[in-house]
Amino acid sequence: MRSSGELLRDVKKGNIDPVYFLLGGDYYLQNLIINEISKTIFKEIKQDKTFLFPDEMKSEDIINKITQNDLFSSKKLLVIRNPGSLRNKARLDFLSYCKNPMINNCLIIIEDDFSDRKSITKELKKINNTISVQTPFPNEMRKWTKFILLEKQLNFQEEIIDIIVEIAGDSLFHIYNEIEKMSLNVDNNDELTKDFIDQTSGWRMQYRRWQFFQSLGKRDLDKSLILGLSLLNQGNSMISLMYPLTAFFQELLFLKKRSGTFSLKNSYIPLPPSVIKQIPQIANRFNKEEIEYALTILGKIDQRLKTTNLSDEALFSNFLFSILQANG
Repeated sequence: MRSSGELLRDVKKGNIDPVYFLLGGDYYLQNLIINEISKTIFKEIKQDKTFLFPDEMKSEDIINKITQNDLFSSKKLLVIRNPGSLRNKARLDFLSYCKNPMINNCLIIIEDDFSDRKSITKELKKINNTISVQTPFPNEMRKWTKFILLEKQLNFQEEIIDIIVEIAGDSLFHIYNEIEKMSLNVDNNDELTKDFIDQTSGWRMQYRRWQFFQSLGKRDLDKSLILGLSLLNQGNSMISLMYPLTAFFQELLFLKKRSGTFSLKNSYIPLPPSVIKQIPQIANRFNKEEIEYALTILGKIDQRLKTTNLSDEALFSNFLFSILQANG
């Protein structure tokens, strides 16, 4: 499996392959690769780019789009997301095309779930051009953040990189969106400073997410409630918090099962880096039964989000009281 950086270097040299399989859910990396390939392919010709969605289109129509040879277009770029919905003959035809693609066209296949085990994903991974587009490990986040800042042609001090990673390092997609907001608000040639970041509302919101997980790790019920509810009041939803909350307690459980052994380099957690570093200390404040109970409650909340009209605030507050009140 190739890295996103390796692929992008090849693309910038003008090397384009007929099929790419992007595996992982970081939308920034997905979009960056699509845009760079598109710029290279259509540098001197009219753009012909099509997005295909198996959940919204008939399988036969998707296969026709991929396999048809358009006499009026010299090159085509096709992007299909999450192809697991393709069934029966359409799936066989799709895999057949991937093995013997049209050389003049480029097909980009995206599977958001890096750990997906569907049979079609296993078949696609056998293709040489499988590219990892999962959110980078913490030790790579700093390089990508600097890359985005330079791409935006922003002036900044080196310490700003660490601040950005600390505040918004749960995904490159989030980092990119916040840097984009900053670029729209900073005056030309002005240098980004810590004060500017602190004054930007979007960054204050994410700063509270970082604080929330630290207070949760300290079993501070009152502070967790204040910070968590402020997140919900500033545009987050219970659904958006489910993923990091589940990952938080899963990592604590994994650590308990590994008898306290924690490997930072080999673990990806969708949480701010400062929280990741404190996982061993946080695990000491929860016993195995409490962690399993928290995961059970999160599972029930996931079902309630789909079947009831309870407010996010009610679900969130009940969750915190359930896991922290007894021994908090």
